[in-house]
Amino acid sequence: YCLVFVLLTVLIVRAGVSGGIEKFTSIAMPALFVMLVVVIVRACTLPGAAEGIAFMFKPDWTAFQGTGWVKVLSVAGGQMFFSLSLGMSIMVAYGSYLPKTDNLERSALIIPFADTVVALMAGLATMPAVFAAGLEPGAGPGLLFVTLQTVFQGMGAVGPFFGFVFYTLVFIAAITSSISLLEGITAVAVDKMEEKGKTVNRNKLVMILGVTIAVT
Repeated sequence: YCLVFVLLTVLIVRAGVSGGIEKFTSIAMPALFVMLVVVIVRACTLPGAAEGIAFMFKPDWTAFQGTGWVKVLSVAGGQMFFSLSLGMSIMVAYGSYLPKTDNLERSALIIPFADTVVALMAGLATMPAVFAAGLEPGAGPGLLFVTLQTVFQGMGAVGPFFGFVFYTLVFIAAITSSISLLEGITAVAVDKMEEKGKTVNRNKLVMILGVTIAVT
C-alpha cells in the first residue's frame, strides 16, 4: 500500500502544478470540507458528545503550572511547524508559482487561519465521538485507527458509511501532504538543473525521485 500511495503521488506531480496538483486539489479540497462537515454533524449529535466538545474548548490552566508552560509552547510550536510545513521548502516552492501581482501578506494570513479552522473541524469530527463512546482521547495514532474504528462500529448500520467518509478524509489529507513534499524537492531539482543550463525532463525527474523514495 505504501508503494501504491507513492505511485499515486508521482502520477499527480508528474502532470505539473496546473495539470496535476491544481486539478486534484480543486476537487479534493472542497470534497474534504463537505465530508468533514458531514462527519462533524454526526459526531456532535451523538449522546455524550458535549463532553468531547468541552474537552476541546474548555481551557485546562493546570497545564501551565510550574514549567508546564514551556512544554505547552514547545508542543504548539512543533505542531505549527509541522502543520504549516515550515522549513521544508514546500511553501517556498508553491510560493514561487504565484503571479507577481499576488498579495503575499494576505496569503500569509489566510493560510494559517484556514489551517487552524480545518484543525478545529478535525477535532470536532473526532473528540465528540470518542467521548460519546466512552473511550480514551489521548491514544495517539491508535485514536485514529483503533479508537475511532470502535466508534464507527458502535454507530450501527450507518457506521460503515461514516467510517468510509472519515477515512477518505484521512487519505485526501495524506495524499495532498505527500504531493507537497514531492513537489518541494522536484522544484529544487528543476531549479538546480536550469541553473546549470540543462534541459529538464519533469516526467523523468519525478519518476527518479519517486523510485528513490519508494526504495528508501
